[in-house]
Amino acid sequence: MILPLGRGSEVEDWAAIRQRMLRETEAFLEEGLRHPDRYRRIPAIPVGSGEFPRGFGDVFWSQMLATS
Repeated sequence: MILPLGRGSEVEDWAAIRQRMLRETEAFLEEGLRHPDRYRRIPAIPVGSGEFPRGFGDVFWSQMLATS
């Protein structure tokens, strides 16, 4: 399968896109593990044990999107 998702005028096939996505994801995860102090922790609550306060999502996403 050929997809027009390359950089510039390039055309990448699915295998190339997949490999690029894997490399980029691996680099992102390695950077986060190497420097956890540089990244915001995503809060989590175990299923069925409670819930976040009303409006928490709005505050969280407004902060996340403001830093990107």
